[in-house]
Amino acid sequence: MTDLLTSLVPLLAVEEAIPASHPAAWLAVPLGLLFFGGSVYLLLWSNYGARKAGAIYGVAFFGFGFLLGLFWWFGGPGIPPYLGVTHLPGQNNAHYQERWYPFEAGSERSEFFVADDDPGGFVTVEEYLGLQDMAEEDILEEPSYANLTGSTQAAVEQMQNQYLPVDENGVAQIGVERRSALEEEVAQVQPEDSFRANPFYTAEPVDDPRITDDPETGLRVLTAEFQTYANFVDGDGVPVGEPIPVGEPEAWFSFFDPGMRWLPSALWTIASLIGFLGSLFWLDRLEFREKRLLADQVEEPEDLPVPIAQ
Repeated sequence: MTDLLTSLVPLLAVEEAIPASHPAAWLAVPLGLLFFGGSVYLLLWSNYGARKAGAIYGVAFFGFGFLLGLFWWFGGPGIPPYLGVTHLPGQNNAHYQERWYPFEAGSERSEFFVADDDPGGFVTVEEYLGLQDMAEEDILEEPSYANLTGSTQAAVEQMQNQYLPVDENGVAQIGVERRSALEEEVAQVQPEDSFRANPFYTAEPVDDPRITDDPETGLRVLTAEFQTYANFVDGDGVPVGEPIPVGEPEAWFSFFDPGMRWLPSALWTIASLIGFLGSLFWLDRLEFREKRLLADQVEEPEDLPVPIAQ
């Protein structure tokens, strides 16, 4: 029996063993509340009755949920915020996460911003954070610089993937007009006795990204220039020299959506507060009713025994 349980534990611990759509996954939370919360309610019921037990349990449950929601929402000493509920039912974990959204100059998305109309308004990350006068070693030790640099690098990768998307076969997914212009240059720069590599077209950022705050929306906007390269190999598949730049560098942009990671925690906290106040009002009404019944019983005159007439 012990060997059977030992073999079943790793199987049940695998995340894919019970998918989210399985009925057991849907019943897990209700059954947990039924067994753990229900046992406490039954204990209160045996001492206070059904209605008063429900009011007491509601005050305790929603009061604890409210305090828990405050920690999830605002954090605490040594506790960062937004560590509790991260999404609503039916949403993925990253639904309210902050993220960068790339866009091309002249695209529909660019109409919401004016920062891309003034390339000179963009500055380096160091200048954006006001660290340009510090030594390089001190800049690297700044947490704000490390966080923003890591975030911008992820944005640059997203922009690069959209600037020159490549499918699983290494074929660049670009428009006919752009491909025709690149092919004209490729025909002029292709080395003799060389063949096209796979992938043939690649892209790299020309320089470090630059950042600014959009004056229209107040959001961070990032820009970076990308250069397209043509890659060639010889008959043995060995690269022939360095990748050859073709076409002109093009600027892409990305805006930062700060997200709303606080929203699920805020909804939890507000719902718990409403439940706490409602349960507290219900408990107060029940207590008031009990006191009134006791008072009525005390005020009722006693039926004194009347002696039988002699």
